[in-house]
Amino acid sequence: MTTTQTVRIAVTLLALAGMVRAAGAQSIIVDTANDVVDFGGAQTVADLPGPDGRVSLPEAGLASDNTPGVQTIGFHVPQSEWEYQWLFPGRAVLRPFLGFRVFDTAILDGTTQTAFTGETNPEGGGEVVIWAETYLIDNVGGVMRGFDNASIHVSGGSANVIQGNTQSNIEIYDSPFTLIGGTNPGEGNTCGTIKIDRSNNNVVVGNTTTRVRVLGWFGGGQPAVNNRIGGPTPAERNYITGYGTWSEEGYPGGTTVQIFDSIGTIVENNWIGTTPDGLAQGNLASTQGIGLEGENHDVIVRNNRIAGILGHGIGPHYAGWLVGSAIDIYGIGSGITLVGNTIGLNANDEPVLGSVTGIMTRNYYLGPIQNVVIGGTAAGEGNVIAGHLASGISVANTYSGVRIAGNAIHDNGALGVDLITDGFLTGVTPNDPLDADSGGNGLQNFPVIQSATAQGSSVRIRGGLNSSALAQFTLEFFASPTADPSGHGEGQLHLGSTSVQTNAAGNAAFDVTLPASVPAGWVATSTATLEPLGSTSEFSAAVTIDGLRLELLDDLVRGNPAELQVTGALGGETVWFLYSTAGTGSGPCPPQLGGLCLDLLAPVQTLGSAAADTGGTATFTGIVPAGAPLIAVHFQAVVRRGPGGADSAKTATVSATIS
Repeated sequence: MTTTQTVRIAVTLLALAGMVRAAGAQSIIVDTANDVVDFGGAQTVADLPGPDGRVSLPEAGLASDNTPGVQTIGFHVPQSEWEYQWLFPGRAVLRPFLGFRVFDTAILDGTTQTAFTGETNPEGGGEVVIWAETYLIDNVGGVMRGFDNASIHVSGGSANVIQGNTQSNIEIYDSPFTLIGGTNPGEGNTCGTIKIDRSNNNVVVGNTTTRVRVLGWFGGGQPAVNNRIGGPTPAERNYITGYGTWSEEGYPGGTTVQIFDSIGTIVENNWIGTTPDGLAQGNLASTQGIGLEGENHDVIVRNNRIAGILGHGIGPHYAGWLVGSAIDIYGIGSGITLVGNTIGLNANDEPVLGSVTGIMTRNYYLGPIQNVVIGGTAAGEGNVIAGHLASGISVANTYSGVRIAGNAIHDNGALGVDLITDGFLTGVTPNDPLDADSGGNGLQNFPVIQSATAQGSSVRIRGGLNSSALAQFTLEFFASPTADPSGHGEGQLHLGSTSVQTNAAGNAAFDVTLPASVPAGWVATSTATLEPLGSTSEFSAAVTIDGLRLELLDDLVRGNPAELQVTGALGGETVWFLYSTAGTGSGPCPPQLGGLCLDLLAPVQTLGSAAADTGGTATFTGIVPAGAPLIAVHFQAVVRRGPGGADSAKTATVSATIS
């Protein structure tokens, strides 16, 4: 949904709210739980009450429909008439025999009962239960709020508002511009299911519910268009805790957010699959966090926390089974964008609530879905995908053009990215000459990293790619504390990217320096994406990042010795120790270092040099002058390597103040 569309919805709702205020001068108060209709005449508001002197819920509905304007139906049911207290304690229970329907725009306000009798519901919800199906039919700007255990149906009309209901189910059918929930205290609903069926431009915000369904029907010319679940602000967040059931055999199954036959659906900033605090699994039978089915176009899944989607099998036949994927992409369509999501991590960002697979693409006989994008390189577009029992991302063998970029993928039980072969094999797929094989994303070859070196606040990575001849590729680079057990991946920290083009033999070399500070001993990995198609490879083999580390082992005290130590050097090579009192930043680029630039501001002075021992450690000791000023001093160490210094390296800077 575009910003213009969102503004249009807001303007429509405000305009209708103004109409309600202007036309809703009459109120009808339901003051009995009896299901009686005994008033006559034209059965308008003016004909109430009937001979019994009371107003029932069916009478209120009839009078509202037969009276021009927008009526407000309130409730003052005396506690002496509250039945079914064994099931709904502390609530007025109304049970219309044929259900309850209003055909003309009305405001149904259950909060009036709370104002009349106080907060008597021991579960903290509304004080009125309509124990029957409740329909707002062809209402324009109708409202239903403050009810408990209601089954709410909105059919036809437009711009209705459903707010502040508890333990209820909500269905919107062919009724655009409906607002379900809200951003102010008390406006969100607590629900079982919220279902949007063949309806457009609806907004679902601020609710706590077990599942949300967006259902269209392309075959009947009624796709669900431009519906929004959540929004960019914390107040718009829905807590969608998880849906699932078990079969008779004990197999779990259920989709928490179902998207079927839609265009332009946005799912944004929700917590999906966890308890509202984000620390535990919400439903032990839920097997899909967000499930795309049927035909979907231009769906955006953005900035959600999706975790705890892991169906646990039970007896008699599936005890011990674990099933589930946080996001499941299935069917046909195009334009599925997944950005900024946290997938598999709890509210403390610990990777402990993963699924079997983080993001799963599945084959469909009419599919697959085209133009799937997972992540991006702009700020905030990368997803965090961690803690899953198998792969972080699985690309089925019929898919191509699945672009995977800028993500942090780590701590998964299998590969971070797994391209499935035509033979349905999983695991690392070896590179092949000129990348002639086929499967998920064409089994795109991954780069081969030859070396990775930490250089102060940057990392230099060198290697090559063999793939399709005369083709353009985007290479992305990552770092992780340790390598995956497979030896390939994963990629916890996104370092940056570069572009290469292969020659006629399919080869391209790369030598890139990326502005990132990475500890020596971490590993570097890489992926390759074929342009402009967007097919991304699995992670490359991991290579340990070599690098120099500088430590100041003593305080800088006038007249006392101070020791500087470098580790990570090559045995026997000369390490030069430098300092500056001007500060740190973009410093000189000595030609003898092959253009490597220092991180010390000029003027830069040389303290001296030392040869590294066989373990790669070099130490320099100097005396702080007795008359030295009490100022900050900044240190850096460098080594000159390669012809003309082309492979020179540097440490990060270390600073201290003389005392």
